[in-house]
Amino acid sequence: MKQTNTISRPSGTTSRPLAALFALLALLLAGCVGSSLGVGVGVGTGGGGVGVGIGAGSTSVGVGAGGFGVSLNSSGDFLNNGPNEAYLNNKAGIKQLNDGNFEAARKIFTDTLEKYPDLPDSTYYLGLTLIYLGQREAGFGLLKTYREPLYYRATSAVQRMAAYLEKKPELTAEEIHKAMNRERRDGFDRDLRERMEMQRGF
Repeated sequence: MKQTNTISRPSGTTSRPLAALFALLALLLAGCVGSSLGVGVGVGTGGGGVGVGIGAGSTSVGVGAGGFGVSLNSSGDFLNNGPNEAYLNNKAGIKQLNDGNFEAARKIFTDTLEKYPDLPDSTYYLGLTLIYLGQREAGFGLLKTYREPLYYRATSAVQRMAAYLEKKPELTAEEIHKAMNRERRDGFDRDLRERMEMQRGF
């Protein structure tokens, strides 16, 4: 009988998709921040559902009904922030990663981080790429430095899950990739829910 690996979620985490209403409320919340903030709304198919794009200048954040960002593929990859050039680079890097071109992906993410130091998306995906390359210690080490300055729950979710999965050597890189993506998205969902609750409290 084929044995399958199961991934338990660390204590203190949940997985509840947001309703489309939350995404629309995020738009209202963004409108309260200030006139210098640009907001756009898009509706798409797939797991992303309704998406709200919030950005200032060349930086953009995607908020979807099922979490932040719109999934780029079946692995649940998504990009949260960064200048347009970095976004395009990271998107290309994710394609290389999912096509199995790990060295090419590493170069893209490394080059992007050289130009935009500490960019969360690049840090996250470079960490995953290193795990695919068999450099697990370096990959998990990088994931544990991941930091989204405005999203405490997302930051905590990624760092905690990386520390947890690091102790699971039996898991494949693909299993780690998907588990990390789920936890990261759930972290953004929790951040968004808390902001909605705080907004309703005023």
